[in-house]
Amino acid sequence: MNKSIVALAVLGAFTSIASAQSSVTLYGRLDQAVVLVDPGSRTSATTGGNNGKALTKLQEGILGGSRIGFRGVEDLGDGLKAFFQLEAGVAPDSGSAGGSTTLNSSGSSFFNRGAYVGLSHAAYGEIRLGRQESLTRENAVKINDISGDSQFALTESLETSTDAVGKGSRPLFQNFGTRVDNAIRYTTPVFGGLQASAIVGLSERTRTTSGTLYKAANYRGVGLVYTAGPLALDLLYEDLSKGEAGRGSYNNTTTVGGSYDFGLAKLAAAYQHTNNLGSQFPSAALSGNDVDAWNIGVAVPINAFTFKAQYTGSNLDRSGGLSSLSQNKYGASVQYAFSKRTTVYLSATERGGDQHRYFSRQSEVAAGLAHTF
Repeated sequence: MNKSIVALAVLGAFTSIASAQSSVTLYGRLDQAVVLVDPGSRTSATTGGNNGKALTKLQEGILGGSRIGFRGVEDLGDGLKAFFQLEAGVAPDSGSAGGSTTLNSSGSSFFNRGAYVGLSHAAYGEIRLGRQESLTRENAVKINDISGDSQFALTESLETSTDAVGKGSRPLFQNFGTRVDNAIRYTTPVFGGLQASAIVGLSERTRTTSGTLYKAANYRGVGLVYTAGPLALDLLYEDLSKGEAGRGSYNNTTTVGGSYDFGLAKLAAAYQHTNNLGSQFPSAALSGNDVDAWNIGVAVPINAFTFKAQYTGSNLDRSGGLSSLSQNKYGASVQYAFSKRTTVYLSATERGGDQHRYFSRQSEVAAGLAHTF
């Protein structure tokens, strides 16, 4: 009997050690809200809808995108660790999953929210290979956006109908599509609160336009983040390189932002400037222009409640003698946490600026439930 007890104790000890050295975690979030969307008077809230008519719908991801994911880590010894993440967006209202990515526009990429593998070492830093967040997206969630790039995300592009500007979108803050395919990223260790990152996303894509074969652009970014207790600051530079012949780099974007947690309230602010705004194969309406964007937000926790408010604005300085266009977005919300995993919320956002009557989402009110696991 005693020998059996000892054997079981030894086996349990080895099992605990193995568990500590290697682990895989299943996690996720389901977020569903009833949303009332009111478009501008010259556009519709949905394809084929009536101009200026409000639409009520069930929507995911108001508090944060619904997802299911796997992450794991293995201790390789001598301070070296291997890790991975696979994360898919899900839509609880329809049961669908996955979506489009930079290189797969068909919407059939299952792990569209992230798919990478890497190595890390406390003394030498970390390298990741695969689909990853752009630097703007990562730091908007952590530092610059008081809503975590969700309820009233500062990185929204305000979709418009056909008008004098042309069908397309007018950006607030840029985030390069939130995530980057074929990305290689290196992040340094933390030195006195300061950490640096460099990332490149390889295009691996070509396209023929008017009989000419063009190479798609590569994404590039470098960033510095400083954290010290309640203070967080970031400085980022990103752009797209090459692409069509003679274009060089474009979407040259510099972002500076920060947040400070006072305890009673958390304040966040950011500024971004973009030169040569454009897409890989532009239709000319917004290509070659500059954008200045700014943001300020506050979050106030009171017991199980959290109150948030945020204002984001930008100015699109158009080339060719065209007048500049301003756009803005502001919102407020209240959240109540039943537990660490379950939250109910009510939020409202409004979008305005020049030619706001063409915005497909001018105002939005949402009441929802989010559950994490």
